[in-house]
Amino acid sequence: MDTLTRHLPRLRWHLMQWQQQLGFWGLLALGMMAAALLIEGAVIHPANVADNQRRAELQAGIAEQPQDVQVTEPAVVEKMPSAEDFAPRLEHLLGLFTQRGFIIAQTTLAYSAPGDTGLQRLDVEIPLTGPYQLLRDTLAQVAREPAVRIENLTLERKEITSGLLTISLKLSLLGVEE
Repeated sequence: MDTLTRHLPRLRWHLMQWQQQLGFWGLLALGMMAAALLIEGAVIHPANVADNQRRAELQAGIAEQPQDVQVTEPAVVEKMPSAEDFAPRLEHLLGLFTQRGFIIAQTTLAYSAPGDTGLQRLDVEIPLTGPYQLLRDTLAQVAREPAVRIENLTLERKEITSGLLTISLKLSLLGVEE
């Protein structure tokens, strides 16, 4: 205790000298540097260490599990629906939407044959109006249909209080040409 009381006036004198030499802005800058170092040591560095540890654990877990690679064989193409079945398949898809209470406006159809693969593609643009609550389940059921892909989905709500959405949905149906 004697050493503290003996050196306290000298320490106070040095602090006053630094304050006079640095001025207000110098002390502010010194305080900001000290705060930055404190934040670096107390918050950022431990978070980086934890993040690196999690990343290493995830990479080790990924390295342990081999990925299942699916090779497209010609047999898969033979299992695809026929291009002649586009009409009943499209009616089934449109029926899914109407059964759930969606209002379908005029659809736009476009046929294409991508490359020399023996496939035919039907692009369908479907403007819909319906409730948001049923949309997710309906889209999940559409995605489970064979050789159907959801290409684009746009949602628009006219009023914030309205439960109905204006939906623009673009689907692709694939079929094998025979």
